[in-house]
Amino acid sequence: MDASVVSELDPTLTDDSLNPFNPDNGPPYAPDFVARYRAAQRARNQKITDWAKAELRRVNEAGVPDILFPLYRTWGDPRFMDPAIDPSDRPSPGCYAGHPATANRRVGIGRANSLRTWLSMWSLETSKCQGAAQLAKFVSPCLVVQSTGDMGVFPSDARAVHAAIGSADKHLELVPGAHYFEDSETHRQAVVDLMGDWIRTKAP
Repeated sequence: MDASVVSELDPTLTDDSLNPFNPDNGPPYAPDFVARYRAAQRARNQKITDWAKAELRRVNEAGVPDILFPLYRTWGDPRFMDPAIDPSDRPSPGCYAGHPATANRRVGIGRANSLRTWLSMWSLETSKCQGAAQLAKFVSPCLVVQSTGDMGVFPSDARAVHAAIGSADKHLELVPGAHYFEDSETHRQAVVDLMGDWIRTKAP
């Protein structure tokens, strides 16, 4: 989420002191900017959550089960612009939708939500889609494979998934390649071989 959004009702309004696409802020971004930005991202998410909970109560009291609302500017991760934040082999600047500054103004992730789907999926406070609690329940052997050229999933994300897994038998591999290893037959074959070899070591 772009932390510099001022109003959820007007996607043109921007707090330039938090704008990751304002060259005065970077890249490269100073650590204090990144810290302020991450805090503002969480605050934006919580603000929407607070509104969604109150709005859901309001419309339910009127007999309306749910309503839709738009979400703007969701290509605002500073890692898209500054590769030093979470180093990998990805090209930068870039994201799945092209240049982040352009993608951020267009249709992005989560553009159409209902109040209930926001609370169930996107809210940091109430979402049922947060993986750590579920990963902690794993007891079977686990292999986490992450491509180092991925444009939207970063090495730290893979390390966090690996760390959250409850199984004592777990392994993390960071391997060359793009998001779905679509960039290279060599990369695709290498990851197939990696998974096949790992599965064979776990076969009874």
